[in-house]
Amino acid sequence: MTNKYLFSLLFISFGWLTAPHQANGQVKTEIDWPEFMSQHDLVWEDIPLQWAEGAFVGNGQLGMMMYAKMDENRFNFHVGRQDVTDHRRAPDKKTSMGVEGANLLDFSRLDIGKMVLHPAGEIQTAHIRQDLYNAEVRGTIFTDRGEIKFRAFTPHDRMVQVIEVSSTEQKEGKELPFSWEWMPGNPSCPRALLMPDRYEDTYKMNPYKPEISSLDGASVCVQRLEAGGDYATAWKEVRSGDGRQATVYIATANEVPESNKSAGVAVSDVKEAAELGVEALEVAHQKWWHTYFQKSFLSFPDTRMESFYWIQLYKMATCSRADGPALDLLGPFFKNTSWPGLWWNLNVQLTYWPFNASNHQDIAINYIKLIDDHFDYQIKHKSGKNLGDFAWATHNYWLYFNYQGDDQSILEKWVPKGMAIAKKYEEKLARNSEGQLELTPMGSPEYMGFKSFKNTNYNLAILRWLLNALIEANEKADQYPEKVAHWKSILADLIPFPVDENGLMIGSDQAVDMSHRHYSHLLALYPLFQLNPNSPADRDLVVKSVLHWHNIDNGSGLAGYSFTGASSLYAALGMGDEAVAVMQDFLDANIGKAHFLPNTFYMEGTNPVIETPLSGAAAIMEYSLQSWGNKIRVFPAIPKDWKNASFKDLLAQGGFEVSASLENGQVQWVRIKSLAGKPCKLVVPGWENAVTVGMDNEVNITKTEQGEFSIELGKNDTVVLSPAVLESIPSIMPVAHPDDETNYFGVKKGRKRKPLLEAPILEYSEQN
Repeated sequence: MTNKYLFSLLFISFGWLTAPHQANGQVKTEIDWPEFMSQHDLVWEDIPLQWAEGAFVGNGQLGMMMYAKMDENRFNFHVGRQDVTDHRRAPDKKTSMGVEGANLLDFSRLDIGKMVLHPAGEIQTAHIRQDLYNAEVRGTIFTDRGEIKFRAFTPHDRMVQVIEVSSTEQKEGKELPFSWEWMPGNPSCPRALLMPDRYEDTYKMNPYKPEISSLDGASVCVQRLEAGGDYATAWKEVRSGDGRQATVYIATANEVPESNKSAGVAVSDVKEAAELGVEALEVAHQKWWHTYFQKSFLSFPDTRMESFYWIQLYKMATCSRADGPALDLLGPFFKNTSWPGLWWNLNVQLTYWPFNASNHQDIAINYIKLIDDHFDYQIKHKSGKNLGDFAWATHNYWLYFNYQGDDQSILEKWVPKGMAIAKKYEEKLARNSEGQLELTPMGSPEYMGFKSFKNTNYNLAILRWLLNALIEANEKADQYPEKVAHWKSILADLIPFPVDENGLMIGSDQAVDMSHRHYSHLLALYPLFQLNPNSPADRDLVVKSVLHWHNIDNGSGLAGYSFTGASSLYAALGMGDEAVAVMQDFLDANIGKAHFLPNTFYMEGTNPVIETPLSGAAAIMEYSLQSWGNKIRVFPAIPKDWKNASFKDLLAQGGFEVSASLENGQVQWVRIKSLAGKPCKLVVPGWENAVTVGMDNEVNITKTEQGEFSIELGKNDTVVLSPAVLESIPSIMPVAHPDDETNYFGVKKGRKRKPLLEAPILEYSEQN
């Protein structure tokens, strides 16, 4: 063994130890990224027939969903742009969200339209592949006159979308032409369109029809809005010499509230892209995506679940970007829906969970802007019985900075918000005859609609987290000692979580006596950790509560996130077998009336809700890494039959990039890089000793209890630890998967397909 890779076995005892510290934390990465990612591509063996089966591309602002409409013999490239919303009640702003008196109908998402490919022959079927690593969709549409091959992608660095096609269609030896058509979307709120009788007295349909014209060598469709301003979609087709190949460049611009500007911007974007050409566009595009995927890594034995995980990471970057809007229920993939916006009572919170641990916070900064921009409005107008919803949303805000180990931002940005919310909660506290502080009746999302209950576990959990986090942040900064003492006194007197024989209740005056989808009454464990998974009493309480929640009325009221949420709850308890089993139920689509779809999207009724699959990705990471309670837990909830797994540079709270490998059921090594220089506590099941590579300087390690170590790391320091001497440099590599298990998602021949999940909607001619 060479000195360079000599490992020194530490004598572990309870107390301070010093060990050599490897300066660069050397770990080999043995991942063939194109090969690894290709096994997770979505593959369609038959043609997608609706949005719910479509292939998709996007850049965090723009996106396209691709599917056929067979009765009209066309293939749709359904175009979306996340910030295309109405702005009624705010004619001088891009959106009226957060404007006094505005509601969802005033700032609803709007349907931009579809670029439609019309083949010459009758469509028969298609074979399509969604290439995750290169972020593009390639396919062949088979007609009775030949084939049309296509490729589509949305360049990450430009507000443009690209479709390439080539055709072999012919009749009696004569070439047959394909054609394109722009089909504008309906510019009125889809909720009002789907329920016209309900809103006929309170909502005025947009009276302006789309205007299609030519401008500077491109086609453009301008859509005026009822409150003023407009958005526009421009397109330009570039045909090859023989006319059998074509490239279509599409751009949608939204310069609202200004008028007569969007068309010029869209045309300029299209022309610039066409001048650059496809090759130049794809080079920058693929470079961005390759860098994105390689920022972290996770692999484990379950092929289908691993594919699902990587598709969610792809979906995250198609739906969110640093300079884009916060991610709502749709992302850039518009569909007619009753829920055309952003929801605060669970959806937005779950949506952003996987961005943290997957180490992709850079494209989630839009969430921080969302809270900053809307805090004053929310605290003023949403502080009644539903205060908990926005208060919970600030937990995500706090988590964002806690994952970075950024105490300063927590102090400067979150603490003032937390104090304002705590003040609102205090107004809802009253002492009972025993001197305890109780909460006045408040909402517990989804239970009996909008009914209020006394001492809701939902709000008690949020309040406990809020006060504990305020205490921790302000004690670190040595500020507001009187407020800290006051918050501690509230916690000391706060009524315990209401429980009955079935576990946690909705509130002290309401048992969980019917099936419902929301786990609002269970937030005290996950994600807030105000119940302690290491406490036998708390564990028993939560297990009893989850079992009752999932089994009452045979789970008739459950939905998809009831399963991803239960998976996270079980993972927090270290119950890996149960966590994975309930996730398998979700992937099997055993989720009641909700729909888990072949493209990994999710719908309730005909309404897409993007948060549920994304929260599934968060749960899957929690099997391998958790970091609640200021401790890094490696492989804390791996099921017994997962003998091998590995991950690289997942992010832990406190600002730590963590990598580790599990082989034959044993954790072989752990690498930790400290991004902030904060105290590091590591928990590894089964470790008796710690070994570190001897290179440059020393690091202090303390064994605090069985399998738990305290490690002193400065900012940007890295250490590799192992329970025993290693004979070679540790390496990261994927778990091998059988070929017949790969490429699970997409439409498959012989697999049962979903019914048509579309609701009829009024067209222009029917609005008046």
